[in-house]
Amino acid sequence: MPTVLSEPTFQQERTQIAPDTYVIHEVQHALGQPLSVYINSAVILAEEPILVDTGSPRNRRQWWEDTFALVDPDEVAWVFISHEDGDHVGNLEEVMATGPNATLVSSWALTERYSNAFDFPLARCRWMDDGDTFEAGDRQMQVVRPPLYDCPTTRGLFDTKTGVYWAS
Repeated sequence: MPTVLSEPTFQQERTQIAPDTYVIHEVQHALGQPLSVYINSAVILAEEPILVDTGSPRNRRQWWEDTFALVDPDEVAWVFISHEDGDHVGNLEEVMATGPNATLVSSWALTERYSNAFDFPLARCRWMDDGDTFEAGDRQMQVVRPPLYDCPTTRGLFDTKTGVYWAS
């Protein structure tokens, strides 16, 4: 049975939080509760652009518009996944298929856990762990495990140029 995607229950404009760094907001009202949950991802417009997490499938259309208004999918060089929750990997398969130049940065365990759901382009995967770094053209990115996290695969990403640390 195909998944039926809904529109976001609330839309918030992206926020520039540092030079070349934008948070893509998704807000989802919790079922049956007077509560809303933020589901955020980011776009870093480095010389080699980086997507940080890929949003949720429920809000795919809006996430896609917000994200790719900033960067063309062909220009995305890196896709960093902080952890395997569905609201962080919800558009991963489509991003990797649409962005032929993107390298997926994640932990090996995350890739292994989702290998039964996604057809990972293994030649375009880079498994990294706490302390590992990669160059994104004009900046170095460091993978840093947050002091508190919600699942074993969780990793954060530190941009040494702007000082922004993305953690889940």
